[in-house]
Amino acid sequence: MDQFAAAPAPRYNEFIVEFSKNSRRVYGYIRTLAPNVNDANEVYQNVSLVLWNKFDEFLPGTNFFAWACQIAMFEVRKLRDAKARAKIFSDESLEALSAEFQSRDDNAAARIDALLECLDKLPAADRTLIDQRYFGDRKPPEIAQQIGRSLASVYRALARIHDLLLICVQRKVS
Repeated sequence: MDQFAAAPAPRYNEFIVEFSKNSRRVYGYIRTLAPNVNDANEVYQNVSLVLWNKFDEFLPGTNFFAWACQIAMFEVRKLRDAKARAKIFSDESLEALSAEFQSRDDNAAARIDALLECLDKLPAADRTLIDQRYFGDRKPPEIAQQIGRSLASVYRALARIHDLLLICVQRKVS
């Protein structure tokens, strides 16, 4: 218990920020490599501890998620070695799954960044409509009533804006 009573490590806040930002992605990565939920949970707990214990080796400004994935891969391999008789994927398959997950995740992040840029470029009226619908969690009938437009015109406007955003995002990520 004494280890928990000690003052926080100097980089404690930095670790908490990085871990909080990436923990879901790391868990998703682990679930890709360890399809059994119990195994994935065990690996995730081990990875979380290793990340904290080795955080002094993490170089600030580098990719925390990539570093966490390396540790996760090592922990998955340790678990697989411990359960060698129940090996589901070969090492080559694990590497392929790992690469695919990371490339998809990077692509998703690029699409999100592009979407945010595209949202910022919308005309004010369109942006307000999108904000009400998705960030205000309001249904089209509520929006139509509030702004004094027909429900059909709100649906048409949302469809038009979706099309604009889709084209904008596709241009930015290609």
